[in-house]
Order: sequence, then structure tokens, then C-alpha cells
Amino acid sequence: MTDSPALRVFVSAICLAFVLPALPRAARADQSPLNLPTLGEAAGEELSPLEERKFGEEAMREFHQEADFLDDPDSLEYLNNLGYQLVAASPAHQVDFQFFLLRQSTINAFALPGGFVAAHTGLILTAQSESELAAVLAHEIGHVQQRHIARMLAKQKDSTAIAIGSLLLALLAARMGSAQGTEAAIMVGQGAAIQRQLNFSRDAEREADRVGFQTLVAAGFDARAMATFFMRMQQGMKVYESPTAPAYLQTHPLTVERIADIQDRVRNTPVHQHADSLDFQLVRARLRVLQDPSQQGARDAMTNFDEQLRNRSAPSEVAAQYGRAVAALRLDQPQLARDAAQLARKLTPLQSALLDKEVFETQFAAARTDDERAAALKLAREGTTRFPVSRLMAVSYTDLLQRDGRHKQAIAYLRDELGLTHNDTQYYEMLARSYEALNQHTLQHQAIAEAYVLLGSPPAAIEQLKLARKADDGDFYVLSEVDARLRQLEQQLKDDRLNGKQARR
Repeated sequence: MTDSPALRVFVSAICLAFVLPALPRAARADQSPLNLPTLGEAAGEELSPLEERKFGEEAMREFHQEADFLDDPDSLEYLNNLGYQLVAASPAHQVDFQFFLLRQSTINAFALPGGFVAAHTGLILTAQSESELAAVLAHEIGHVQQRHIARMLAKQKDSTAIAIGSLLLALLAARMGSAQGTEAAIMVGQGAAIQRQLNFSRDAEREADRVGFQTLVAAGFDARAMATFFMRMQQGMKVYESPTAPAYLQTHPLTVERIADIQDRVRNTPVHQHADSLDFQLVRARLRVLQDPSQQGARDAMTNFDEQLRNRSAPSEVAAQYGRAVAALRLDQPQLARDAAQLARKLTPLQSALLDKEVFETQFAAARTDDERAAALKLAREGTTRFPVSRLMAVSYTDLLQRDGRHKQAIAYLRDELGLTHNDTQYYEMLARSYEALNQHTLQHQAIAEAYVLLGSPPAAIEQLKLARKADDGDFYVLSEVDARLRQLEQQLKDDRLNGKQARR
């Protein structure tokens, strides 16, 4: 698959189309022995799992460029931990899932091709329990498990892809304040037919409900949460197909039949109460601060937490103090942030990477002497030992080492740690930062090249490797690695261009 602008437009259009209001289809499918709608073969010959994953990865590169993409390690660690509790209990456990966040106040979640699942911050803030949030994620995992997106993508024709791409470009131009806004409005009207083809059918929604329900139960969450969430959504907007309906209802059209089906399954399932985790409460507090990234947003969040504590109305005193620490740090009040984080830590004996990280990060920010900074780094190092596979801990500890100028120590840690995989661009970005600080330019450019490879830009990676070769301050082994990687990427780029020409013929 070539890295072409047409492909980027096509993939972006397909993925973003799932967020547009759905125009439901009423077709009824036969029922399988498991009482699931029969929607056809789970995997058509036109789109393999590998191709599906490539579509998803391409879409993720586009989402990374969006202003509302929330790259917050703390929130992402929680969301992925929760997601993988569900994945481990589902038949889709062989899929390499990635859960990510969009800073949107709307209540929504959606799946992309290849196992990428998005959640709006508004969904997490609105969910009244961790089981409700898990129910929504389980539904999206169900879409991936049943390969609904792959089957729909496989049915699309080239003319449809071009039309969708044109529509998306017009929409993006309008959103960016382009003079093409009028044309975009026209294209929105023309996109209705395409939208009908791309949005999930109600049969697919029912299927995702049912397999998602099974996953929710198997993972130990409260099965009633799916029904209560659906009912609250429907009650909040009776005319759920109207343009002003909540985003979740627009992309996941509800019917009385769907809700009744889930309620019937709940009645036939033993009740299993699930206590919300500490991290669920912490993330909700954190997102209340991050939802509005402005200074005024942080001040408003601080006021809200203070009022909750004063009125004894906080759902969790620990989370309220943690939220105060997050807000205070964003307001550049490190001493207040440190005191709030330490108080939150004293209020609970429960283990939490999110809470421990806030403690040592605020302590480092408030430190005034070398000894105080060293004490904070010691706490951070202990945190990486306590949570050895935590990406959050790995990123935070490395960041503090670099901020303290301990770049050799940062590099040594990155080479051995377990929390950051070598498929993570941040791993190479952090390495490059320390190599640059140590004036090791060959290694710096080599690391940046690998980050560009992961970002899907081989030409940029090749340029970095050429700069690495030109710097010529690496030893024989490093330069040999650079030369070998350069030849490999140049050959890959050549093959991609050749395949692209053959495809156009």
C-alpha cells in the first residue's frame, strides 16, 4: 500500500464519516444460532486484516494532526488499561487494539479499521460509573471483533472513495476558515448518499451490542450498565435522529428494539456489581481540568473542586484533591499542586500509577534545591519499579531526568525500560532529545529517522539518516547501522513508487 495523498484523503474520509450523523437503514437480517444478525462473511477477500490495519494506522496519523487529539499519557494509560481488560475477555484478544482520546465535550466513541478505538472526553465525564464507560468500549470492540468496518470498506467503489475525499477536503477547508466554505456546504448535501453507505447499519449495531454485552459480562463489569447508558441517552433526546441529537445517538442510532434486547439479556444474567476503580475517579477529575485547556478553564476546575470539598459533595475526596493538583500545576502554582497531590496520596492506600506520578511530578516542580529535585527523582524511579510496564511512569521519569539535565542516565534508562515499546514514537523522540543535548548528532538523527518511520514518512526518515551519516560522530557500528537502514528505506521507497505506478496502470 503506497503512502499517497489520495490514500490519506480516502482513509481520513472513511474514518471521520463514522462520526457524522447516521442515516439508519431498516433492513432486517436473519438470526444466527447465537441470536446475532447474519451480516455476511466477517472478512471479505477485498480487504485483509493487514490492509485493514494499514488503513487504521493511516487514519491515526491524520488524527494525530487534529487539534482535539488529546495526547495525555495519564488519561491514555487509564483508557488503554480499561480497554485491554475488555479485550482480554473477548474473542478479539488477538487484535492489537489502541484506545485514544479526542478532546470533545460530546458523548461519543467510535472504532476505526484495524483495532483503533476513540473516546470523546465528554463520554468519560458523563459516564456515571466505570461499567458504563466499559459498556461503550465493549460495544466498539464488538464492531472490531465482527469486522464491520472491514466489510463496509470492502464494498466501497473507487468513485465513492473519491467523492468522500472531496467531501472531507471541503469540510476541512471550511473548518480551517478557508474561502471554500460555501463549496463545503454544498458538498455536505451531496454527501448524504455516501453517508448512508458508510455508517453502521442497525443490524451491525445490534450485533455490536450483543457481542459487547458478552465481553462486558466476561470482564466482570456490571451488565446493567449497557442498558442504563442506552436508556439515559434515549431519554435525553427522544427524537434521537434529529440533527441536534447527542453525538452518540447520531453515530449509534438507538431503537426501542435494541434497548429491549439488552434489557432482556440483563434479566437473564446474574447481577455482578463492579466497584469503580480509583483511577476512573482520578481520570474524570483530570479531564475536568483538561477539557478546557485555557488558564480560565483550569481556574474554573480549581473552583469546582474547592466547592466540592467545602460542601462535602465530591464523589471522591482523593480525586478532588488530585484534580486540584492537576489544575494548580497548569496554573503554575507548584507548591499548591504538591500539597494537594501529597494529601490525595495520604487519603488512600490503593496503588495508582496516576496518583504516584502526580506526587513526584509536583514535588519536582516545587523543588528549589538540588537535594529536593533528587528526592523527587528517587520517588519517580521507585514508581518505575513499582509499575515496570507503565508507559506513563517511563515517560514521566525520563522527562524529569531530561529536565534535570541527566541525559546519560535518561538514555541508559530508555535502553532498558519496559514501559515504552520501540513502536512508540515518543521513545525515539526522547532518545533524540538527550542525544542532541550530549552533541551526539549521528545518534540524534538516527533516532529521529526511526520516529519518522513510525509516523509513515520514509522520505523524511531517509533525510535524517543522510544527516546522521554526514554528522560522522558515531562509531563504526553505529555508522554501519545507519548505512544498512538507509539502504533498506531507499529500496522500500523505490518499491512503493513502482507499485504505485503499476496500480495506476
